[in-house]
Amino acid sequence: MKKKLTLSAIPLALAMLAGGALADTVKISGAGTVFADFVSSGKAAVEKSTGHTLQIVSSNSGKGLADLASGAADIAMVSEPMDVAGPLAEVAGTKIDPKTVQFFVLKKAELVFIVHPNNPVGKLTPEQLRDILTGKIANWKEVGGKDKAIVVYGEGPTAGTRALIKKLVMGGAEYGPGLKAQTSIKRAAELVATDEAAIAGVGRNFVEAGKTKAIDSKKFERPLALATVGAPKPAAKAVIDAYAKEAK
Repeated sequence: MKKKLTLSAIPLALAMLAGGALADTVKISGAGTVFADFVSSGKAAVEKSTGHTLQIVSSNSGKGLADLASGAADIAMVSEPMDVAGPLAEVAGTKIDPKTVQFFVLKKAELVFIVHPNNPVGKLTPEQLRDILTGKIANWKEVGGKDKAIVVYGEGPTAGTRALIKKLVMGGAEYGPGLKAQTSIKRAAELVATDEAAIAGVGRNFVEAGKTKAIDSKKFERPLALATVGAPKPAAKAVIDAYAKEAK
């Protein structure tokens, strides 16, 4: 005896057909900036529209691409161009050939530098930012602030935000020895909110009114992307397409 398709099951069935496959589990790993900007908030909507279940791990671009290359993830979250993010996968433990990666830029976002709201410094030139990050400028009084030693927060060596700042702001120079590397960009932002001497480069979506403030400086832009090795499989493609709508 054939079972009839109930009205309540029709939306899910259509979602499965739209995704080109039966309901599946799609694993996503990578950049915390992409996760915080639209992947986390859009999860429920994407699962509903595609019929697929999402398993998401927020870390950094390098780890996401390493997971993608090893097969531990179906989709990587990447918050930098591939020429910046690609080498980070090898630092994270698995080499990936950038030529094999399909890169789906879903939106552009701004990279900003944040300080504690009580810090009187509100504007820095790109040159001043570079000198702060490399340790050449070590006290806020050198740029019009209080007599406090500057504390620079950032991420570990596999993080895309760290690599992007090094390229765009620091001209390839190394961070100063005082860099306090954190496990995530979110954690770096949280620490700035508690430290009047701190500064960190983050995605603008990590700026929290009343907790941190963005420094006025040159505008630095970055891509927020999802990536696959080769053409995405039907389930992954359905998820990427759904997130493209959410990202808008």
